[in-house]
Amino acid sequence: MSLKAILFSVGCVIAWFVLLPAVVIGGGLSLLLYAVLAELGAFITGNPSKTLDTSVAREIARRLCGGYGMRVRNTRRFPSR
Repeated sequence: MSLKAILFSVGCVIAWFVLLPAVVIGGGLSLLLYAVLAELGAFITGNPSKTLDTSVAREIARRLCGGYGMRVRNTRRFPSR
């Protein structure tokens, strides 16, 4: 096996097991931090118009979970299909 093939394999292993999880976890943390800071900012300033309405968030979650065949816990609203 050549040195080039060995270095390429090591680079792929590093990218797969180190960089990919770091990017996925970092992206999730940044989205969570943005959501928390947006809610805190809306709470402090008293301007909730830019925040996501809870009923809209429930509808988005219902549509996402419905795509995976899961049952929805909240059956008060009917699907808009």
